[in-house]
Amino acid sequence: MEKLIDRIYSEFDASITITPAKGKTFSEKEINLGKLSSIEGVETLAKGREELIVIEYGQPIEGQKDYRIKRTNAKLYAVDDPFLKLIDLNKHYRGDSPVLNDALGAKGVIGIGLINKLEASINSEFTIFLPKKNLTVRTEQPFLKKKVRLSSVLVYQNKLINEETFLWPLKDFRRFVKDTNQTISHLYIRAKPNADLEALQHKIQLQLGDAYRVKTYYQKNELIFKTSKSEKLILTLILIFVFVLACFNLVSSITMIYLEKKNNFLALKSMGITKRGVFEIFFFQGVLISFIGAIIGAVIGYLICAAQMRFDLIKISAEQVYPIGFSWLDFLTIVLSVAILTVIFSFVTVKLLTRKG
Repeated sequence: MEKLIDRIYSEFDASITITPAKGKTFSEKEINLGKLSSIEGVETLAKGREELIVIEYGQPIEGQKDYRIKRTNAKLYAVDDPFLKLIDLNKHYRGDSPVLNDALGAKGVIGIGLINKLEASINSEFTIFLPKKNLTVRTEQPFLKKKVRLSSVLVYQNKLINEETFLWPLKDFRRFVKDTNQTISHLYIRAKPNADLEALQHKIQLQLGDAYRVKTYYQKNELIFKTSKSEKLILTLILIFVFVLACFNLVSSITMIYLEKKNNFLALKSMGITKRGVFEIFFFQGVLISFIGAIIGAVIGYLICAAQMRFDLIKISAEQVYPIGFSWLDFLTIVLSVAILTVIFSFVTVKLLTRKG
């Protein structure tokens, strides 16, 4: 599950996001973008403005000349072309190839959940409303208003992204809001594969200084990842607790075997076996019983995981495979826990049984 969450939040979110420490926006002229791009580990650098908007669709009413107006809130990402590469949009879209501009001008890309909320099609015309800055009570029109067209629909595993995202070209947005200072609210960085994000974050922070916040996508979604790790720890503890309960069956088995063979101890003692020898016989028998069960269970569990990862046997939905990730560290943690508990329960049980023998 932890790997699934990592994949969901790394598909759309940039590896590293840069925002101003004070205020909402800053001029891109304040940062040497070429120098920033040249830092080792940086693969793609993109600029953007993030704003909350209202998007409207006028749905024609059949047999009438009127329209049924539908509106919903959305998150506007006014971005440049490298952003599409940064989020691998060519792998996560429906319809025509996603672009931010064509021969007719600017085009947007909308989340599939958002377009479904509006009950619209990709060929529909939409209107976006952006709140004006520095409003007063006498302002007659509090929103900037613009007609927009779409090029494509984006589809990610993250449902929230699908339900709130609207991509729009940064240059057209600047003309829309009459921004002559080339301001942006975010710089997005996609790190190279296998790059050390913490080390890269440190390099970027040193270059930019304290005037900017530099966060990895782990830090941006800190609560989600902490919850995922806590869930993993809790599941491990539950598995260990289940085995503790199963160990009572081991205690019962050793006790029954001991009582059944107790009448034969006199013959064994006459053959020279000591009290310690009796202890070792039943101790190793208890360990052997548990280890055989643990090995069989581990092999079967591994085969089930391998089959699911290779053949996608179990599915949550038609398009979503039940996520399984195999970690040797987790596997060995469980096996080691089983071994330790087996030795402890076997030792204590046999020690108590042979104490008076």
